[in-house]
Amino acid sequence: MRFISIDEQDVTLSTLESALKRTEAACLIERDEESDSEGVLTYKGDVYGQIEVNRLGDELFDAEIEELKESVQAADGAKRSEVLSVLNQAKAIIALRVLDQGRESEETLGKIDPLWQWLFAEREGLLQADSEGYYDASGLVLKVG
Repeated sequence: MRFISIDEQDVTLSTLESALKRTEAACLIERDEESDSEGVLTYKGDVYGQIEVNRLGDELFDAEIEELKESVQAADGAKRSEVLSVLNQAKAIIALRVLDQGRESEETLGKIDPLWQWLFAEREGLLQADSEGYYDASGLVLKVG
């Protein structure tokens, strides 16, 4: 899952962790002290996902945006041009590789939902879910995959 931010305000793991702790004090993003762009999202010590922030100009960011554009161009939908516009304006990608760790997927998704809710409330952009498509705060805007 990825949040594609077109917001001028930067997003760091420290910012995200602070926001999550306001909702759930047991949330933590474990990371190397040197990096504020990669980490592991945990809740009460259990791993829920690997999280990474990539920014405009990063090699991985550029490659990922191009790949996302290709999949959107192959999709049909009234909002395809709007999604492409977001991808063209993207400043950062907050990517979360969800790790169920033997839990029910609904339980895992419930623990990571506050992350997406905060991003929708505080940053401008879209959420992309593999094999599903693109979402705004109100729901699915373009089915892809």
